Amino acid sequence: MKRLYYILFGLLSVITYGQVTVFTEVNTKEPKLNEPLVLTIVQEVAGEDLEQQTPLQLMDLSKFDVVGTASERNTYIDQRKGIRINQLVYQVYLQPKTLGKLKIGSALVTVNGKIYKSEPFDVIVKEGDKRAENTDYFSKDVFLNLDVDDKEVYENQPVVAVLRAYSKNFNNFRKVENIKITKQNDARIKPISYKKQDIENTDGEYSSQVIATFVIFPEKSGNIEIEPVSALIKTPGVSKISSNKVKLNVKTLPKGSPENFKNAVGKFNITINSSAKENTAELGKPIDVAVKISGLGNLDENKLPKIIESADYTFFAPKIVSHLSTSKDGVKGSVVAKYLLIPKKEGNLKIETEGFAFFNPENNQYVDLGNAFLNLNVLNAKQIAANKTPLDLVDDYTKGVIETVKIPIDKEKNVKELSFNLKYILGNFGIIALGILFLFLLYKLRSKPKSEKEIKPITTITEEEEKIRKQLKPDFSSYFNYLKLAKESGNFAQFFKTYEELHADTELYVENKFNMNLKVFLEEYNSAQFNEEYRKLVYAISMEKYAPIHETENIDELYNNILSIYTEITK
Repeated sequence: MKRLYYILFGLLSVITYGQVTVFTEVNTKEPKLNEPLVLTIVQEVAGEDLEQQTPLQLMDLSKFDVVGTASERNTYIDQRKGIRINQLVYQVYLQPKTLGKLKIGSALVTVNGKIYKSEPFDVIVKEGDKRAENTDYFSKDVFLNLDVDDKEVYENQPVVAVLRAYSKNFNNFRKVENIKITKQNDARIKPISYKKQDIENTDGEYSSQVIATFVIFPEKSGNIEIEPVSALIKTPGVSKISSNKVKLNVKTLPKGSPENFKNAVGKFNITINSSAKENTAELGKPIDVAVKISGLGNLDENKLPKIIESADYTFFAPKIVSHLSTSKDGVKGSVVAKYLLIPKKEGNLKIETEGFAFFNPENNQYVDLGNAFLNLNVLNAKQIAANKTPLDLVDDYTKGVIETVKIPIDKEKNVKELSFNLKYILGNFGIIALGILFLFLLYKLRSKPKSEKEIKPITTITEEEEKIRKQLKPDFSSYFNYLKLAKESGNFAQFFKTYEELHADTELYVENKFNMNLKVFLEEYNSAQFNEEYRKLVYAISMEKYAPIHETENIDELYNNILSIYTEITK
């Protein structure tokens, strides 16, 4: 059986003696004279009865300049063999001194009185880039190290990883940018922060700085590898640097999971509610029903339980709204599915979701929340009308009057505001007063005995649903929150994707509300200065979106301008 490290490090020269393994690997066997060579040495001692008597002794590296080192110790359980393994990963960053064939000898360690060593091998140093040979890159080298808080976790349990840069020169830290996560096979990685922390001095000649923090969600059990994280460093040219790989021991979730369990790991809660006043809905009229999952863990929209179909109601595909942020404990916040639901029967109506269960890693237990329920009292149009008080009728009429009033727009001030002249105010209050008088007389007449007449809905379900959809204002605040989260997490691709969705919904909103496209709306109802600012914003977004490197300051400026301009348009 091949060990997983053959996959982790590729084709390696390995000598294995019983339960002790020492092997080495380089990032390339044909380095250039002016490029760094990364040497990785891995030592594993398996079993409790083995005693390491000497530290790991490096090979002779006199033909190289050692420009940096990094190391980490791991302890994990080999689940197949059931034994504990102590591991040391040591990385040395080398600069070849001469051209030609150079030997990299054996690393040595003594365990239980025996000497174990790695296999020696050669590298061929070639001529480097002439333009870069005269630079001072290697006196200002930077290398990366990825470290994980807990290397023994459950499937889908979040674990924090910290990316740290090392350098001799403080000025180099500001040159590290464009951090990228390598595609993973057995895990998902989400950024927590790309904010650089304070520079720390070490005992040696190198200083370090935390430049990014991530949360990892392992998706399968066993020993899995986390691929390196890369970055760019601006020297006289642009160079790519990569971190080490990290190994996790992922434990299988306990047996006996509930039927409703869908790999949710953390702490969660499920709620369901509606827009119906006092849980009373009208037959054939649409209402808003929201299913919400909130908590902390591997939270995403795939975990959200759906509404169960029923002959008692119909519903449409929901709009998913997420308010999520990534922290050291995982993904926290909420995901809401907003349904448009139409009751199809009178009386008590029970709306039910699918069951939901999760695994709590703190107490190693499954929690089954079951199904979420919403009970509504569905009345017909006649019952709804009969239950309305005079105050309700006045309120309905007033709302109708206000909604039909055309609001004048001041083109010069770039804001949409009501023109509060005396004639306008008196006119509208006169209308409202006549409406109140009419409804009062109507109420008096209704109190007298009379023959009952069936009150029928004015519109069909399809017409009503289409009407509501056209009048529904998109949740622009959610877009702004998404933009902020994407900006703060450094997920620039998601930032520009969210902007495109915001722009599309804005165009639709303006068209439905003002019966004109966005371009005409901006020309008609906004100042020349506002239109110029909007034009500059669109141009800046198109330039930044396709830039090879995104500066944090530029994204911050874009976000502030988007927030200011689109808030004005959609208010």
